[in-house]
Amino acid sequence: MERWVVKAVVQGKTLVLDEELPLPDGTMVTVTVIPQGEISEQEFYSQLAAEGLISMPQPSPEGIRHSQPRKLPGKPISQIIIEGRR
Repeated sequence: MERWVVKAVVQGKTLVLDEELPLPDGTMVTVTVIPQGEISEQEFYSQLAAEGLISMPQPSPEGIRHSQPRKLPGKPISQIIIEGRR
């Protein structure tokens, strides 16, 4: 089942969406209403994660050093892989 997060404006008893959804008329949906300005975007995503609807990316471990790739003698590894597949 696909999920979307879209913004909408309430007009009477109707929600007017900012963007079109690829759903046929008559499709039943569940709407979670979060009035604008009550919680931050980060709090919204944290709430979705707590409900198990999304998973938050994990930060990189501390202390990882990033260094430039080293040049090694011989064929490029991509060439060795291509030859191994033949």
